[in-house]
Amino acid sequence: MMRRLVLVAVFLFLLAGIAGAVIDEEHRLTSAHWMPTAYTLNKGEILIGIGPLAYGVADKLEVGTNMLLDILQILNISGKYNFVDGRNFALAGNVSFQHFSLLDVNYNALGIGANVSIPINPKFKLHTGASYVYIPDLDIEDEDFKGTSAIGSTIPLDFEYVMDAHNAILGGAAYDITFEGFRVGASYLHSWQKFNLQLGGGFGSFAGYTLFMPTIGIWWRF
Repeated sequence: MMRRLVLVAVFLFLLAGIAGAVIDEEHRLTSAHWMPTAYTLNKGEILIGIGPLAYGVADKLEVGTNMLLDILQILNISGKYNFVDGRNFALAGNVSFQHFSLLDVNYNALGIGANVSIPINPKFKLHTGASYVYIPDLDIEDEDFKGTSAIGSTIPLDFEYVMDAHNAILGGAAYDITFEGFRVGASYLHSWQKFNLQLGGGFGSFAGYTLFMPTIGIWWRF
């Protein structure tokens, strides 16, 4: 078991490379711990990982999908546009669409949100915003759910502390208004030239249950 872990670690290291800085003002983080930031990929940049796939259409516009959801038959697409990118304040809007059709369950989900990023100093940023998801018509065989609608709304508050060009600590909390659920967590991000590894976790309380939610992020940005 230990030998396999060592081989995996060596493999990731060789993929990553050991030069170049990616956590800087030219390559700002597009996601924090729980939420997207107000920043987007640069024009022509690609982000691909175990799940996310995004492309910078322009310096203020990116589009993407989550490939894991696609594999699970949840077809999805999202977009984010940066309206304001100031020295002390950034604002972005995002939209998303999901289509799920498998066995006896069919639905479309529409999402809209806003993201705000506030640099406190060169190393520390706060990220907040709000998101709203609407499922207009649940098509399920169960008569208790057939034809009903569902909504979900969340308010997060994340922080980002950049120790140097390769290391950052992310964390924060989020409250789900619809389900009255609360979650809090933190993670550590290490960036090489193009490869990024994020590890951490958090705890969430939903409907009287407390759950541990691990955070494992692996992606390339080039």
